[in-house]
Amino acid sequence: MTSRNRRTWASLNLWVNIVSAMSLHPRSSRPLIDSKIRRTMPLLYRWYQQHQRPLPWRTSPTPYHIAVSEFMCQQTRITTVLPYYKRWLRRFPSWSALARAPQSVVLRLWEGLGYYRRARSLHALAKSVLQLPHRRLPSDPQKLLQLPGIGHYTAGAIASIAFNVPTPAFDGNVARVLGRLLARGGCTPSLFELRAVAAALVPRKNPGTHNQALMELGALLCLPKNPLCPSCPLRSACPSRLRLPQRANPRPPPTPLREHILVIRKKQSIWLTRQHPSNRWRGLHLLPTTPQPHPEARHIGRITYPFTRYKITASIDLLSRPPSGWRGKWHTPSQLSQATLPAPHRKALALLNQLGNLQNHHEGGSLPSRHQHVLACR
Repeated sequence: MTSRNRRTWASLNLWVNIVSAMSLHPRSSRPLIDSKIRRTMPLLYRWYQQHQRPLPWRTSPTPYHIAVSEFMCQQTRITTVLPYYKRWLRRFPSWSALARAPQSVVLRLWEGLGYYRRARSLHALAKSVLQLPHRRLPSDPQKLLQLPGIGHYTAGAIASIAFNVPTPAFDGNVARVLGRLLARGGCTPSLFELRAVAAALVPRKNPGTHNQALMELGALLCLPKNPLCPSCPLRSACPSRLRLPQRANPRPPPTPLREHILVIRKKQSIWLTRQHPSNRWRGLHLLPTTPQPHPEARHIGRITYPFTRYKITASIDLLSRPPSGWRGKWHTPSQLSQATLPAPHRKALALLNQLGNLQNHHEGGSLPSRHQHVLACR
C-alpha cells in the first residue's frame, strides 16, 4: 500500500469514529473515539489541578468575569492581560457599571491592549445584557452567539466555564492538542474533524474544567514549537510524541508597511485628530498619520509595531502646525493624559519627551549633532 493510500485510510478510519460519536443521542453514553485517549483524560484533569496558572478569573468564574477575560485574552498574552483585567474590574465591577460608562472612558482603560474593537464589542455586550431577562447572560451557547462580540469559541468558554454547560471551547490550543493526538499515518485531521472530536470529548460533568485543561495543556506544554512531550499527561496516547506532524502551510512573514506619524506641537500643547487613513483606530485620539512624509516636517525618530498581519515601520516627524484638510484640536498636557491614544502614538510622544529631556541635559553646552535637527522645530 502506498503512503498516499495509507494516509487516505487513516483519514477515513478517523472520520468513521467521529461520525459514530456524533450519531449518538447527546444524553446517552458516548463511545470512545479512541479508548486510549479517553482513558488518559483523568490524567489531564489531575495535571491541570496541579499545574494550572493561578488566574484571577478562575478563582471567581462568574459570567461577567469569564466574558471580560475571554475578550481581553483574544490575541493577547495572559501576562499582558493580568494588570488590565484587575484595573478593569476595579473600574467596571459589573455589567451595569460597564454599560453606563462612556465609550471614551472604556477605550481609555483599554489603552495599550490593542485591537480596540474588542473593547467596543464588550461595551456593546454590556448594554445588550441590561436588555436581557434578569440582566444576565444566557447559558445557552446558541443564544450567546446572538450577542455582540461573541463567536463560537467565546460562547463555548462562557457556557462551559461559567454555567457548566457541556459544550466545547475550541481554540488554537485545543486544535493543536487534538490534532497531535489524532494524527495517523502522517495525516492530520481537518479543523472540521477536530471540532467534531472536541464536541464528542466534552464530559457532562465539569465541562469547564475539561475545556480549560485542554487549553492549558496547549498553552504550557503542547507548544507550537519545541513541545514538552516528556511532561505531557497525554503522552502515552499521543502518536506525535516521537514524530510531530509538520505544518503544511507555514505562516507567512508579516507584510512590511511604512507610515509617517506627525507630532504637531505648539508650546506645551499637542494637536490630535480622530481621522486615520485606514480607519484602523476608530474612536481614539490620534496623531495625524500619512503614507508619505510632510514637506515641512522634521524627522526625530522611528518606531516599529505589529498590526494584524503587518509589521509597520513608522517615521516620527515633528511639525509646528496641523496639515491642511485635517480636523482636530489642540490638547494641553492635562487633556492629553485623559485622551485615549493607541500604544504606537504614545510611544511617539514619549520619544518627543525623551528628546526634550536630552535638550535640558545639554543646556549650556552643545547637543550631539544627531539631535540638532530636532531643535530647529521647537
